Amino acid sequence: MANRSNDTNRQPQSLLVKRLGIAACVCVTIIAIVLISLSLKKVEETEYGLLYTRWTKELDDEAVSGGLFSGAPGFRFIKFPSTFVSVEYNGRDCVSRDGLIVQFSLSFQYQLVAENMFTVVEKYRDFDSWDNIVALVGVSAIHHTCSEFKITDFQNKRGEIQEAMFDNLRLKLEGNVTEGTQGIYARAVELQLRELGLPNEYKEAVRSKQSAEEDIALAKNQRQQETTKADTALLRAKEEARKIMDTANNEVEILLTEANLAAQETTFAFEQEAVTIVDVKNSLKLSTNGVLAYLANGLLADVGTLKVSTLEPARLSRSDELSTATVIVPA
Repeated sequence: MANRSNDTNRQPQSLLVKRLGIAACVCVTIIAIVLISLSLKKVEETEYGLLYTRWTKELDDEAVSGGLFSGAPGFRFIKFPSTFVSVEYNGRDCVSRDGLIVQFSLSFQYQLVAENMFTVVEKYRDFDSWDNIVALVGVSAIHHTCSEFKITDFQNKRGEIQEAMFDNLRLKLEGNVTEGTQGIYARAVELQLRELGLPNEYKEAVRSKQSAEEDIALAKNQRQQETTKADTALLRAKEEARKIMDTANNEVEILLTEANLAAQETTFAFEQEAVTIVDVKNSLKLSTNGVLAYLANGLLADVGTLKVSTLEPARLSRSDELSTATVIVPA
């Protein structure tokens, strides 16, 4: 009876031990799984990660990317994007060199260099803080660029302004070893200037100026047209005057020619008549009075009816001068 009771007591004890062993194994397995899960972390292909051990406060100085990594239980990765990060500014204001407010909208892209990640984490802790600093630095670069240009440049030098904005942004983000300036360990990739809004007062002034220039151009065109018309009328008048002058000169030449011919004819007639009178005088041996009587007879012969009125004493007959000569009446 004693042996049977001992066997009965041992069976529950062995069963309890087995159960405790199974429970211990399960606990160990669970703990192992938890520890393994806490010791493995994944970093995506589009990310950089720095391993940080929470218990020892240690931070690795080399960034990793694209894989599953192990570490002390409870470690984590401080992650930054490895791809381009875009920053946008919409409807922001800056001041031009001559003190006028210009509205702009733009975006730019930057990227973290893996070698700089340790320094970035030391200074800015995490990506969100660093990204805010990049955005503020970008605004500073844009404002600095605006102050380099006059308001008129924003209308006709947009490409030059965009290039200057990108140069200042790159200087702010990357720094310049030669000039001794330090950036914030980001690499500027690209900048797109989408919009430049000029002040309304300037727009109105530009429109007024353009309208005035159009009016001036129209007035110049009208003046040119009127000048052309006047020049055409002047040329027409000059041509008409030349024609009139040519006609007058031709008529003068004709009149002068006719007058010269008439004068020559008259001169020739008088010369011939003088020769004839001399011949008559010499051949008839007439005196001067006889020549006069001869001419009078010729005149009377040519005139059919001649009425002469004269006062006394008048001598109309010269027959005495012709008494000693033969009278020849011209045919």
